[in-house]
Amino acid sequence: MTLNSGTKLGPYEILSPLGAGGMGEVYRARDTRLGRDVAIKVLPQHLSSNPEVRSRFEREARTVSSLNHPHICTLFDVGRDGSTDYLVMELIEGETLAIRLAKGALPLADTLRIGGEISDALDRAHRAGIVHRDLKPGNIMLTRSGAKLMDFGLARASGLAPAPGSGTLGALTQSPTMAQPLTAEGTIVGTFQYMSPEQLEGKEADATSDVWALGCVLYEMATGKRAFEGKSQASLITSIMGSEPAPISQVAPMTPPALDRLVHGMLAKDPRDRVQSAHDVKLQLAWIAEGGSGAGLPKAVAHRRKSRERLAWMIATALMVVSAALLGRQLTMKSTPPGQVTRTIISAPPGTRLQITGDDSGPPSISPDGSMVVFTAVGGGGGKRLWLRRLNEFSARPLVGTDEGGYPFWSPDGRSIGFYGQGKLRRLDLATGSIVTLVDGVTSARGGAWSKDGVILYEVDYGSPLSRISESGGTPQAVTALDTTMESTHRFPQFMPDGKHFIYMSANHRDAAGSRSGIYFGSLDGGKPVRVLTSRSSARYANGFLLFVRDSTLMAQEFDPASGATRGEARALPDAVHFDQSTWNAPITASDNGVLVYGVGGSSGNNRLSAYDRTGRRLRNLSPVGNILTVNATPDGRRVAFEWQQLPFADVWSVDVTTGTRSRVTISTDDENSPVWMPDGKSLIYAGGRQAGARDSDGYNIYSVRADGSAEPRRILAKTNEGDMWPLDVTSDGRWLLHGVGSISGNKAIGSLWIKALGSDSASQMLLPKSEGFFSAQFSFDTKWIAFDATVSGRSEVYISPRPAAGEAFSARWQISKSGGQRPRWRGDGRELYYQRPDGMIVAVGIDASGGEIHTGPETPLFQAFQRMDVQTMDVSADGQTFFINTLGGDDAEPLAVVTNWLQTLRTH
Repeated sequence: MTLNSGTKLGPYEILSPLGAGGMGEVYRARDTRLGRDVAIKVLPQHLSSNPEVRSRFEREARTVSSLNHPHICTLFDVGRDGSTDYLVMELIEGETLAIRLAKGALPLADTLRIGGEISDALDRAHRAGIVHRDLKPGNIMLTRSGAKLMDFGLARASGLAPAPGSGTLGALTQSPTMAQPLTAEGTIVGTFQYMSPEQLEGKEADATSDVWALGCVLYEMATGKRAFEGKSQASLITSIMGSEPAPISQVAPMTPPALDRLVHGMLAKDPRDRVQSAHDVKLQLAWIAEGGSGAGLPKAVAHRRKSRERLAWMIATALMVVSAALLGRQLTMKSTPPGQVTRTIISAPPGTRLQITGDDSGPPSISPDGSMVVFTAVGGGGGKRLWLRRLNEFSARPLVGTDEGGYPFWSPDGRSIGFYGQGKLRRLDLATGSIVTLVDGVTSARGGAWSKDGVILYEVDYGSPLSRISESGGTPQAVTALDTTMESTHRFPQFMPDGKHFIYMSANHRDAAGSRSGIYFGSLDGGKPVRVLTSRSSARYANGFLLFVRDSTLMAQEFDPASGATRGEARALPDAVHFDQSTWNAPITASDNGVLVYGVGGSSGNNRLSAYDRTGRRLRNLSPVGNILTVNATPDGRRVAFEWQQLPFADVWSVDVTTGTRSRVTISTDDENSPVWMPDGKSLIYAGGRQAGARDSDGYNIYSVRADGSAEPRRILAKTNEGDMWPLDVTSDGRWLLHGVGSISGNKAIGSLWIKALGSDSASQMLLPKSEGFFSAQFSFDTKWIAFDATVSGRSEVYISPRPAAGEAFSARWQISKSGGQRPRWRGDGRELYYQRPDGMIVAVGIDASGGEIHTGPETPLFQAFQRMDVQTMDVSADGQTFFINTLGGDDAEPLAVVTNWLQTLRTH
């Protein structure tokens, strides 16, 4: 349908045509009410004639209209005039990035600026649950006020398809808002060049698909060439699926290495290995633009200067060179020269919380030359991940691809970082940004070490001895053996300078007094390890001393790294160090040249249970700072049960939300975790290993206990050959139990999801196998539905399924989250679901379960929470107004301390 000038569509008067495509015709129009020019897209008849499609399209359009962002083309209105449906959008004056790229590559500054603006726009959309799906230079407008991102995939988001014979896929996604004639790219190849591998395989696009497309766009801006080329559709697809583009620095030699690494990470074939968020891209581009490491480019110097100016610059340059040489010499000296002791702090990056203790995070780690510190933090547009801070810079940056990363350790040359994440031992090459998995199936590990000969020591889980593997991978080999009569774990290894000997901590989980805990000296050549220090704290070797914590005080014990002999008495340093007695983790790290970094403070753990309203305002603290784990609230929200690890095994506690009064529910010395309230709010079920004071066989059973402690715990479900048992939820009528079967390693339960009829002898029925990778699940209050998360798609997403009949597994599921989600929690009336996104944002989604199907509203971000990511850290009151969250540090978060020439403190104290 072609509209003539002067035609009215509601209050909009058509002025002139702008273009046409498979999604309709686009016109310049005048908004007669507001007196402004707009762009109007008229939808074709084959779309607007279908009431269901039109309704869905309008719903998606309303969502897009909420994206108020300076670099997103604004959707003003959705209308219908007679049988004509139309969209009203911002009219943008300028040219597309595609037209600009026809002239060649962009200057670096423009590439970084435009890339930052588009990544910021994508981040805003992704946080609202909207995926663009067709990001390409033709959908980016360059205007005087900056870049504008257009056409947020309304057709694909709504499940629409072009009419037969309407043209190519490229025609489907032509921009509706350019103030110039539209020119189709002409072939389907043009569209495919920015499609991610998973889209080409027919899978649903998500936020990482947009990251891929943005990587292609950045590559093209920096080089003037497309990342993937092909003479035909088939050859292009083959290129995208199987080849890598030439490094940007090879095509454009002046490109900063950091930009090359970033784009390489954005174009990873597997979405799980890709840069995970547009927010990460924005931060990295800003860091490069500010002159971050590896980004330095030679600056052009004007040739015509007055002689006085030239002389001044020469002198300044000479001074800079001399200063840099002196600084470099100081940082690389192996022995610390006499000098002034300096103290400073490293605070958490803006919008984050440090997580330097706890089961899956670990202490910070300083590079051997003392120039860089890597640590774990939560937030900042992502979940838990590693951050790198160069000590000669003001800010830290997230390390791409290290999601869920913890316990980092350096290679001896300072070029790579080993870490644990997503059940794997991995290594990150800082120069290329590449990440390699060395060992799979690693859970709740406690530290690692890297020798100068390329050997890595690691721990499979929290209760295992040490193993070794080559830095290039291979077959693991056992290095130490547990004496089960004396010890239950070997952890926190560190190689000595010779690359053969190492120290580690041995401890016994059932030795509350810590008399059996100590630091041992071992060798890769074999032989029985020797205890060198009795300590309940992990230890780090540096500059001839073992550093450890005693009663929150930093201690230094003189030590010979060649023989393992100690000399004299341990000496106290004037530093109070954070200490986590639940893992025996003292967050201490020191470099070869006398730079010491440690966590400030003396409390055990760095998180606490707090109550928040829907805006994220903290209402009250419900626990002290400590190693607080799983959280579960009564249906009325008056009491919250939580797991508190102190001995280092955990006990179940409860707290009155109104008065703040806390009481201990379980009192044994065994591990008791994963509390779940029964519907009456008077009793709890939990995972543990005791029955009437007696020790059961190793493993976790499910027990019931009165919250007031008036009766002994009673076992209601016993561990089987399938593994440990732990509870997840009980229906509001008390008849059905959701529970896991598998293993509880540390505090992360890994296994399958089951349902059990309480009070019956019938066996449990499996709902999800272990391969689904579920983490948490909850019944709706009416007992008809089960919300759960699963990683079957490659990352954790939230789903809803109907509660199956007896003897059946899930028969259907609806995916609720769009860009990742965990820990779903229902509102009492079943009309809203809450969960946590990978970036730590708590979101709400409206749920309509009428008619036996699930219909959802848009994902609404509520607030950023800095919760522990490795346990069940959130619950919500039945009215959806109060959130109980296990928060990292909260307002009491302590920083990292940095001390130079720390050996001098031994001479003065």
